[in-house]
Amino acid sequence: MESLGKSKMSYVFIEHIETIFGDPITSININSNFCIIGTMLGRLILFNLNTHKLTTLLDGSDEEIININFSSNNNKMSNDFYCCIGDSSILKYSIKPNLLDNNNPITTLTSTIKNYEEEFLHVRDCDNAIVFMTKEIYFMAAIQQIKKKPMILNTTNSKYLVKNVESQEIIVEGVLTTTNYIVPFDFDGKYFVLLQFLSNVERMICSFNVFTQRIWKHLLMKNFGVINYCKLIKDNQLFIVRNLNQCEFRIMDDNFSLKHSFVHKGDQVIAIDLFYKLIRKVKKTRPLMVKKDGKIDIYKFHKEDIKKSNSDNKKNDEMSETETKKNNNINNSEEKFKNNQALNYENDSNNGENSSKNNPKEENDENSKIKFVTNGNVMVNSLLNIFLLDIDGNVNYYNENEIKTLFNINQVSEIDQLVRNRGLFTLNYSYIIKYSHPYLAISTDNGCYIFQIKHI
Repeated sequence: MESLGKSKMSYVFIEHIETIFGDPITSININSNFCIIGTMLGRLILFNLNTHKLTTLLDGSDEEIININFSSNNNKMSNDFYCCIGDSSILKYSIKPNLLDNNNPITTLTSTIKNYEEEFLHVRDCDNAIVFMTKEIYFMAAIQQIKKKPMILNTTNSKYLVKNVESQEIIVEGVLTTTNYIVPFDFDGKYFVLLQFLSNVERMICSFNVFTQRIWKHLLMKNFGVINYCKLIKDNQLFIVRNLNQCEFRIMDDNFSLKHSFVHKGDQVIAIDLFYKLIRKVKKTRPLMVKKDGKIDIYKFHKEDIKKSNSDNKKNDEMSETETKKNNNINNSEEKFKNNQALNYENDSNNGENSSKNNPKEENDENSKIKFVTNGNVMVNSLLNIFLLDIDGNVNYYNENEIKTLFNINQVSEIDQLVRNRGLFTLNYSYIIKYSHPYLAISTDNGCYIFQIKHI
């Protein structure tokens, strides 16, 4: 157990999910009930975190499983999820309670969506397809890239499409102009981030808006080094890991400005996961200043009664309403405020979209803009958190401009000593670390290990 910023955290070993040797894990998603794992050979494994029951949903597929996402319409009684098999198809599974056995929910394949109308189109584009899937958006681009030496760089126009995951309705189709040698990094449902190679010494990092086709780009010279990871974050920024362990927050402006940086504690970073934790803390007596349409309303909330002063000018014509109705309206406001001020954990592997929707400070609608002004008694904050895994097995946790080592997976006593001696990260796979409160999943050469992260 080690202090991490202002909180203390510890871990508890939960489970080891063993996979077939030589079949690396290519996708993981996890929530408070289930961990779902996809592999290169197309195997799909469901682990119930409540009962520790393991179910193999697919024993193999024609292509690797590249994305797994829980449905945005999930509730307490439903855990639907989507599984993206290469660029060929999307499978939808539904997990529902078993009325006869509460410990064994029923998992069914509810639909199979083909991404190509004809198989010859799939064969033609399969090798060049780049696919990303968020909870709501599916993005696919077929970019003709260099397959063999000598590498002759030129410009290519590639078709792409964006469709809704739930309805499968095509939202937009367009053309993306790039060179024929690119590295795709990230997609958050709106922006596609990629690196284009222009020559042996020049590269260009780009962020492409798939809806408006507007593109931000910045030229990088060879001395910038190798970009190992690049993720979109809020406020028009990128989080990048370059030269193995140098972590940077950069603004997508004309100068690709460096906002903050730190050197990772340990050797080469081999996996990262980003999420936003929305923290709202309120004292029992909590004055709040609300700025709306240029006017200031001051609300002072007490345990049993609420008094309002400086009412909005737009409501002057409504002053003739009964006192009872006014008190009811205020009480409704209090209830909404209490709900909004609860401590929430918002996980967005997809650039914190949910957090920004729920945070009043992120609201962009000018007609309903409400800015919360804090005065020391009220604190509303959307905090970026990052888990980083390095090749030595260190699991590091970053928040509030500070990074600490949570634990080293090679020193976890519950993992067999022979396995640890052989090494968990020796096969040079694309490893994955995935967090969803309170669980953390890590892919290794020997399968997936699940931990529970506890705040103390």
